[in-house]
Amino acid sequence: MAKEKKSAKAEKAPARKKAAQGKADLDEMFRAAVSKNESFEIGESEDYGRAIEHFNEVIRLLDAILAIDPEYRDAINYKGIMFVGCGRNEDAIKCFDQVLKLNPVDKEALNNKGIALYGLGRDEEALKCIEAAIAIDNRYADAYVNKAVILHALGRYEEADVFLRKARAFETLMS
Repeated sequence: MAKEKKSAKAEKAPARKKAAQGKADLDEMFRAAVSKNESFEIGESEDYGRAIEHFNEVIRLLDAILAIDPEYRDAINYKGIMFVGCGRNEDAIKCFDQVLKLNPVDKEALNNKGIALYGLGRDEEALKCIEAAIAIDNRYADAYVNKAVILHALGRYEEADVFLRKARAFETLMS
């Protein structure tokens, strides 16, 4: 009996080590995709076809990660952020919903979904997502800024100012 327990423990250790190595490999792949994206620069006079090629390459890198681990949160979320950046807000919402399916209280995904909804002109839904992010973390400065932007666009200037001041206060505290 004691040998059986030891044998089962011995078998689990390599599996955990392999899983940890696999996670480290995915983390490295993710860092490489983000680095590739953040280092890309294009001037006003350059060919925007190059920017589209770059975008597609980064999406391919993220998709490669997701082919290995379809629940790799950071890759899903980053893909959504990239979609927002190029105006593909419906695709972005699908990504953020996927993250929220994995973790319904992911404040960043809620905030990002709010940004995508705002980009589609769905301001009230956007506010609800951003308010949900604030409810999870009432010191989440990015969410306060985004709420202020939406309120300002709705002509609710005094409310917007209140949330912008809160964002500044939290940013000051965090720095």
